[in-house]
Amino acid sequence: MLDVSQAIRNPGQQYPFRVTQTIAPQEIIGDVVTFDDAEMWGVLSSQEDGTVVVEGELKTVAHAPCSNCLEQASADIAASYREAFVWNGDPEDDEIFTYQGSKLDLEKLAMSYVLLELPMRFSCGKNCKGFRGFYGADNADRQEEMQTKHPFAALQQLLGPEFLQQLDAGPEDCGEASPESSADDHGWIKDEEV
Repeated sequence: MLDVSQAIRNPGQQYPFRVTQTIAPQEIIGDVVTFDDAEMWGVLSSQEDGTVVVEGELKTVAHAPCSNCLEQASADIAASYREAFVWNGDPEDDEIFTYQGSKLDLEKLAMSYVLLELPMRFSCGKNCKGFRGFYGADNADRQEEMQTKHPFAALQQLLGPEFLQQLDAGPEDCGEASPESSADDHGWIKDEEV
């Protein structure tokens, strides 16, 4: 909580501040992201109507599983912000920041800016072994199978091995159309004649 009582008594005057803000863990796309306490600093001032403007920067570290190997990964987060806190505003309104009394709760502000700065994917580093490390070096056969397995292998089980051979051959190698059927340039029979 940030005490703004002095700023409220002196509208227009800027006051520096520095606080530590706790950020609750968040579930994002199935992964739990945790945060170190955020360091926030900057200046604040109030206006005649009681609105308090807070401007500054924040820094924290976010922790989540690596997208490649699922080991714990971290990302430095830094953001600049400038927001107005409305006195006696609706605390349920997600579009505004509000406060009552003479203290600002910066948790919603910190969470909003930290979430905007999260990386698309967490990575444990450039030496990440990825899925190869997950399966282990002794599982080379499984890795090779994953790389060479045909994407239509499940259909092959249903339709037989000739299906994959036809797919691999491509439409231009399907053979000539028989003289009694009408086919397009690729050997496919036209719909109106079926």
